[in-house]
Amino acid sequence: MAPQRDVVLIVDDEPILRVILRHTLEAADYTVLEAANGVEAFAILENAPQRVSAVLSDITMPRMDGLALVDRLEASHPTLPIILASGLHRRDTIPPSTANRIRGFLEKPYSRSTVLAVVATVVSGGVAA
Repeated sequence: MAPQRDVVLIVDDEPILRVILRHTLEAADYTVLEAANGVEAFAILENAPQRVSAVLSDITMPRMDGLALVDRLEASHPTLPIILASGLHRRDTIPPSTANRIRGFLEKPYSRSTVLAVVATVVSGGVAA
């Protein structure tokens, strides 16, 4: 029996970025779920047939942005590792209460190797600065 693959939920309102991230992560043997915003992400988490290993979310999105998603996940899934990504924000510009709850941060544009390194660190229980 093959070992179960880690599951990463990608949350981004840009379809092309979700596709790029999905291909990058699937090539590294992750299972990928996708959502276009925080509302969709929360619905997926509530109904996912398998345990999600980490959430990789953009910050700026319609309906429920990444910061609101972090708050909601803190209440409902407090141990779920979260990675935030942004092209508009830097880690030091997000509210400290949110920054303390995330395990990784990706500044856009990011490289394939950076994404894989951050996801691997976070999925294994570490914190990617």
